[in-house]
This record gives sequence, C-alpha cells and structure tokens, in this order.
Amino acid sequence: MIVGKKGMWRNWVEILAFFLLIIGFFLSLSAPSAFLSYIIVFLCGMVAGRLWYQQRKNLKFSWLMIIMGFLFGYVLGTYYGNRKIVVIMFLLGMILSYYVHDKKYIKSAEY
Repeated sequence: MIVGKKGMWRNWVEILAFFLLIIGFFLSLSAPSAFLSYIIVFLCGMVAGRLWYQQRKNLKFSWLMIIMGFLFGYVLGTYYGNRKIVVIMFLLGMILSYYVHDKKYIKSAEY
C-alpha cells in the first residue's frame, strides 16, 4: 500500500473501485436470468442515484469512478441479457432515484 501524509491511503479510490468491480462481476454471475439481472442492476442504480443525490453539492470524480467500477464489473459478468440494456437499466435507476430524492418523495436520514 502506498501511504501518504498522516497514514491515509493515497489510492483509496482505485482500491474501492476495483473491489466494487469484483462485487459487481460476481453479483451479475449469480443472476440466473436476464430479467433478474435487469432488476438487480436497476436497484443498484437506485443506490448509486442516492449517493449522487447526497454528493450533489460536491460530487467529485472519485465517486463517479467508484460507481463506474461497479457498473463495469457488472457488465463484464453479465451472462444472460443484453449489456446495453444493463447499462440503460442502471442509468434509469440512478436518474429515478435522484429525481425521487430531489422531489422529497423519499427522505434519507444521514447519520
């Protein structure tokens, strides 16, 4: 590990993105059908949309890289279904979740 000032990891973004790439890959392999794969990636997109909403004031490239790492891993592991539909479902889930949080239909508690 490369350790910078005060013991913090300098490349935490790459490590987390790679970890989520692996999780996305195995999560997509565990889906036994295309429909279930689309539902899973849609729900993961909704989680990413909530993160996008929480970070809307100061969204940095590092968060986008982490989200795209997961999506890339999921697309790589997609066996059933169309990869373009997987990306579209992820983006639709992300946009829908952001919209629902923005219109205050869902209120998220932050700890």
